Amino acid sequence: MFRFLFLTSSVFFLFSAFLPRAFGQVGGPAATYNDIARFVAGQSLSPGSPLRRLEALPAVRQHTTESTALSKTWQDRRLNVIRDWAKQEIHPKIARPRIVKYPFAGPDFVHAVTLFPGADEYILVGLEPLGSLPDFLAMSDPVLNAYLTHLNHTLRSISQRSFFITTEMREDFGKQGVDGVYPVLLYFAALTNHEVIKGDFIKLSAGGEAVVVAPAEADGIHLQIRALDRLPDFPPVQNLYYFKYDLSDSGFKASSTLKAFLDRRPGGMGYLKAASYLMHTEAFTNIRNYLVGDCQYLLQDESGIPAEFFATYFNVSYYGKYIGPIDTFAEHDQPFLRQVYASGVAKALPFGTGYRMRDEDAIQMFGIRK
Repeated sequence: MFRFLFLTSSVFFLFSAFLPRAFGQVGGPAATYNDIARFVAGQSLSPGSPLRRLEALPAVRQHTTESTALSKTWQDRRLNVIRDWAKQEIHPKIARPRIVKYPFAGPDFVHAVTLFPGADEYILVGLEPLGSLPDFLAMSDPVLNAYLTHLNHTLRSISQRSFFITTEMREDFGKQGVDGVYPVLLYFAALTNHEVIKGDFIKLSAGGEAVVVAPAEADGIHLQIRALDRLPDFPPVQNLYYFKYDLSDSGFKASSTLKAFLDRRPGGMGYLKAASYLMHTEAFTNIRNYLVGDCQYLLQDESGIPAEFFATYFNVSYYGKYIGPIDTFAEHDQPFLRQVYASGVAKALPFGTGYRMRDEDAIQMFGIRK
């Protein structure tokens, strides 16, 4: 979800406090990836977790209190409503999607999995830096307090608007050691009741294979997760990918490694939210054409693929109320959508989404390939 496309390549570290693979003191028990996820989400830890020694610290107690309140806000005000709507309007019309492809996502796993639970793979693409995992046990109390305070600030701002603004993330990531999306992905995994089994830094080969590499060489993160409330047809292990990748035509083209990766996973569900109307411009025709040519299903708001172009390839169901773009994107008003919504075919939408967070102003378009 990009408002602007330029990011500094600098990544900031609090040197001794951030270790990419070790999450415990040398010689002691290591914190698991799931321990880290539950810790950043302010959730209870397993009895043997080494992170439990931090629970009595004032900074951690405050973090737990704030995270519990934030998680309740997420669930009560957004996720429960979105989940119920998807069960009624989306799931009866489709098979369980094996792949969910979410360009312009940033680390927004929470909306993808709430709408489409039980997928084998979730593929998120953004421009936000990957970041690192902190070794909380190696932090001094002031550094730990600063890290958790800033992480909660970042998560609160995301919860209030439901999407990531790249320029703001550029400012946020790097402050107080929160240097990228990794802890946010873990937080969302825990928030949505998933166990995190493993995490790797990865780089895509020319043939589209995800190869485990050192953090400095990586262009992606791969998490293996498991839904704790999975239904019988859910896979026992799910894959969550985040790639830092340029989706403009200069970055996403026939020879790109991300294109090769996606080509190995044809079909599935596409999802677009707060995509800055980039695919309404000539600079993003490749990703637009890929999505309409590949996805079996696609859910989007008005900022994704131009609605008239979208309706050429998909049978579309419309929800909500179209009142036009926000002022920032005023040039992307869509007369086609005004005509569709004036005809009265749209059904109610019980939640705000994208750039329209008020329930009465938002729209969703759900397409099934013709």
